[in-house]
Amino acid sequence: MKVKVCMGSNCTLLGAMDLLDQIEDLKKLTSEDDNYSDDFDIEVVKCLGFCKKSKDNVAPVVVIDDEILFNATGQIVMEKIMSKKKK
Repeated sequence: MKVKVCMGSNCTLLGAMDLLDQIEDLKKLTSEDDNYSDDFDIEVVKCLGFCKKSKDNVAPVVVIDDEILFNATGQIVMEKIMSKKKK
């Protein structure tokens, strides 16, 4: 699984750093738990460009595999990752 976190200026101002911290903590916790499948990769992206394309506020943006999460919250991101990691 690949998790991309946008760190463009809008995303950073609206909580992307906190999301990144939560995702990294989750990665550490689940890597030690046998109930979950293989580890996942976290990629920090300078800007995914979604804010420039949309008239609405979509930040922060997280992409899990090919699923784009606009206005991402810690709860939504954690639930998506956990559901994909479950054996």
